[in-house]
Amino acid sequence: MARVFALTALLATALLASSANAKTPNYFVAAEAPDYNNNAVASLLANVNSVRKPGEAYAVFDWDNSAMFGDVSATTMFYQVDNLNFRFSPDEFKSIFALGYDVSSSDKCFPDGTNSVIGKDVNGAGVKFATVLTDAAKDYKVLYDAYIAPTYKLGGTTATASTTLADIKKTTEFLNFRAKLGFLLYSLQLMNGGDDHSECSLINAMVVYPRLFVGMTETEIKAFARESLRWNLAQSLESLSYTSTGSVAVKASYSKGLRVFGGQETTIRALCKAGVAVYVISGSPEILVAEAANLAGLGYLMPRTNVYGGRFTTDSKGLFTGELLANYPTTWGPGKATIVKNILMKKHKGAAPIYSTGDSDGDCEALNTVRDGIVHINNRLKENTTCIYGFYEKACHYFGTAEPATRNMYLLQGQDRAIGMWVNSGFTTKDGVTFTSGVSTNNGCAAYKFLNQ
Repeated sequence: MARVFALTALLATALLASSANAKTPNYFVAAEAPDYNNNAVASLLANVNSVRKPGEAYAVFDWDNSAMFGDVSATTMFYQVDNLNFRFSPDEFKSIFALGYDVSSSDKCFPDGTNSVIGKDVNGAGVKFATVLTDAAKDYKVLYDAYIAPTYKLGGTTATASTTLADIKKTTEFLNFRAKLGFLLYSLQLMNGGDDHSECSLINAMVVYPRLFVGMTETEIKAFARESLRWNLAQSLESLSYTSTGSVAVKASYSKGLRVFGGQETTIRALCKAGVAVYVISGSPEILVAEAANLAGLGYLMPRTNVYGGRFTTDSKGLFTGELLANYPTTWGPGKATIVKNILMKKHKGAAPIYSTGDSDGDCEALNTVRDGIVHINNRLKENTTCIYGFYEKACHYFGTAEPATRNMYLLQGQDRAIGMWVNSGFTTKDGVTFTSGVSTNNGCAAYKFLNQ
């Protein structure tokens, strides 16, 4: 235990001294991060063997909005809808997106099954699950018959598409389908404000977006994922809103654009160089996250077996089913901690992780598993009612020292959300002008500003 307390002292000392005055040169520099954060990580890297025996040291990364700016599932969904790249028939549509519910179903997520109200239309009236599901299916059939089936040779058709993608995207059916589907999928995740830690919610949130891949082969999903990632990395960062017309007039928002956080790439490479095994645990489908890691040039550092995300079954033909793999934890919220405790700790001789990074309530349980190391928080200015906000406060409260109970340092990393980059501060900006920690305690976390403003 003496070595653990020794590391705590070393970390605290590193935080109180600039790299210019440190006796040992600091070769770890994440260019976008504050020197305060860099010094803490550098000290941990230099002293891994003081806090963990050989084979014990490992780190846990969230992916969406932590390793990258943006969400690979949400942006892939937009790209898929925008390109009408699907493999399921109109007859399958309703069963796929009913998520196993019918009019007689009842649970915490949807008390009245498909008769549950899942949101409001543009006039403020409640919209039932079954209503928007049925209406979206009608639009999908038109798109399927005219473009999707002939383009991807589905249902035994040998016909040529009667329209181009560019032309069909101008039709009322496409415009309405895009809005209704977005409204449906987002509402199925949000559950009209339900408990996001209930069992049904944890499962539904894992399967809603991936069900767009039903009927695809693994090869098709990987190729499409890479295509989507490359496209989104080249796009502006936007939230796009669309509204349907007719009897089901609803509004939907889609996310477009991704960025790689260079500081996270630097950290992953440095951890691996220091002998720390790096794992990713993401709520997104594992196949998407693994492709993103490879595209970012990190695949050789993080073997495919080090990536944990949503895992799904395939049918006898090798086609994606959208059904979660049995006896495997969900990889959001408490499921992330389950992966750490039941899988990673066993791999690493019962030791806890010495580094973890996250950005949202889905990461809190994993962040809480860290001991004797660093908890790194991406500051997305979440509300004070969220569990991740508690980590903002810890970074402010324990500035310059370690938390006695866990012997952890808590680092707050700010962002410029308009351009998708880290900034040299724990403060975040949405416009490049106004920066805030989002924290009301500890003098607004003033010590973490590091900005000449």
